[in-house]
Amino acid sequence: MDHKGLLAGTALIIKDFQLEQNSFEFDHGNVSVEEILTRLTQIVDYLISNDFNKLLNALYRIDVSEDRLKATLANNPENAAHVIAQMILERELQKVESRKRYSA
Repeated sequence: MDHKGLLAGTALIIKDFQLEQNSFEFDHGNVSVEEILTRLTQIVDYLISNDFNKLLNALYRIDVSEDRLKATLANNPENAAHVIAQMILERELQKVESRKRYSA
């Protein structure tokens, strides 16, 4: 994924989670999937503990596959926040690619 695609994916995450614009603070010149995933994992972990309904609503808006999520979590229950964050990022980047493909 290119730099613009990663920034667009981050913007979708901010919108879908109704976060403040500064929720993802990193050097935009060198944004990486790992940096986004680390911050998103922190956000998901917080929501699991403090606002599970907000997390569920965001997963619904993002259109993360419930069946795939359940199956993946069954195999990795100790890393739930990281697994969920990976699936969110993957889905958001798919949307960016799809929009780029069909807007041309």
